[in-house]
Amino acid sequence: MNKQLIGMLCIGLLTTSNPLASQVGVNTQTPASTFDIVAKNVSGSSTGVDGLLVPRIDRLRAQSMSNPPVSTMVYINSVSTGTQTGLAANIDAVGYYYYNGTAWVKLYNPTNNNSLGQNIYNTDGSLSASRTVTLGSNTLAFAGGTTTNAFSVNGTTFSIDAANKRVGVGTASPANALHVTATSNPLRLTGVQKGDVTTNQLLTIDTSGNVKNIGTIADLSIPSPAILRLETTQSDFLSTATAGSKQTVPMTLIKNSIPGMTYDASTYTVTFPAGTYQIIFTYEAVHNSTNCTISSYFVDFPSESTTTRIHSTASHSQGNTSNHGGSIIYASQVNANVTWMVQLGRGQSGNCSGAGMSLMQKSTQVLIFKIGN
Repeated sequence: MNKQLIGMLCIGLLTTSNPLASQVGVNTQTPASTFDIVAKNVSGSSTGVDGLLVPRIDRLRAQSMSNPPVSTMVYINSVSTGTQTGLAANIDAVGYYYYNGTAWVKLYNPTNNNSLGQNIYNTDGSLSASRTVTLGSNTLAFAGGTTTNAFSVNGTTFSIDAANKRVGVGTASPANALHVTATSNPLRLTGVQKGDVTTNQLLTIDTSGNVKNIGTIADLSIPSPAILRLETTQSDFLSTATAGSKQTVPMTLIKNSIPGMTYDASTYTVTFPAGTYQIIFTYEAVHNSTNCTISSYFVDFPSESTTTRIHSTASHSQGNTSNHGGSIIYASQVNANVTWMVQLGRGQSGNCSGAGMSLMQKSTQVLIFKIGN
C-alpha cells in the first residue's frame, strides 16, 4: 500500500461526518460539533491511550513563529531556549499556551501544586512575589458585614471590627472607635498642627487609657502671663501732678503668652481679649524732697468695659535718696477689645510734690495674668 493510498484512507476516516452539517468526527459517525473526537475506550480498564496531543515545542520555537492565528494552542516542553520577550513574554514555565493575537498566554502550569479553580475567595495561599494594585479612577471596598475581626494584619497589628465599626491597632478586640494598644513603643503622632489654647479642646488620658477632652487652657484657669517693664528711669515723675492726676509709664513688652492680647508700644496701650485677669503694678521710686514723708499712688485698672481705681500709700523718711515702692494688685473680668493705657497716678493721701521723684528702671513693671475665661 503506497503512501498516497494511506493518506486517502486517513482523510476518509477523519471526514466521517454529517455532510449537511459540515462536521467531522473521529471514532464516531455522528459528530456533535465541528470536530468531535470520541475516545476509543470511553470506560473500562484498557491500557490503550486515549487523548489529544497538541504540538510540543520549546520556547524558542514559539518565540520565532510569525503571526500565528489567534487561539492556536501549543505545549511548551522546554524554557531553556529562547527568552521571555516578544511573543514569548509570558512563557516562564513548561505548560499549555494559546495565542491571543499579541502573545502566548499560559493555560495551566502543571508544576503548580494548587488545583484549578482555587483563588483568594476559596483558598488560603501565599504571594509568589510582590504585587501592586493600581486603582486609577476606580475604588476598592471591603464589605465586612457583621464580623468582629473582618480584616486584620498579622493578627493584632491591625484589626477592623465591622460589626461594631471599630478599628484596633495592637489589638483584635477594639473597645472603642479607635483602640490603640502599645506593647513596647510609646504612642507617637507626627504632623499634628498647632492649636489655639483659647478655643481648641485639650486631650487627656484617663486611668484606663481612654482619650478625653476637658476644654481649653482658659477653662482650667492656668495663668498665662504677660510682662511689661520700664527700661529707662523716669526723672521728675509726677513732679508737677496734683492729687488725682496720672502720667503714662513708657514700658516695654518683655513677654506675652496671652493669646489675643496686644501691646501698642507707641501709646503704651494694652488691648485685651475677653477673660478674667489679675494685674500687678509694681513700682520703685526715689525722691530727695523735703517734707515728703508719705507717698500715695493709684492705678486705674481695666474692669469689664470701664476702669476701677486702686490706691497704694506708704510712709517713709524725707530727704536725700529716700526709697519707696510697692505693688498695686487687682483682679477682674474684662470684655473683649477693652484697651488700657499703662499709667501711674498721684494719690490724695500723700504729701510729696515737686521735683526729685525718680521712677526706677527694671524694678518698675506690670505683670498681667489671664486666669480664666
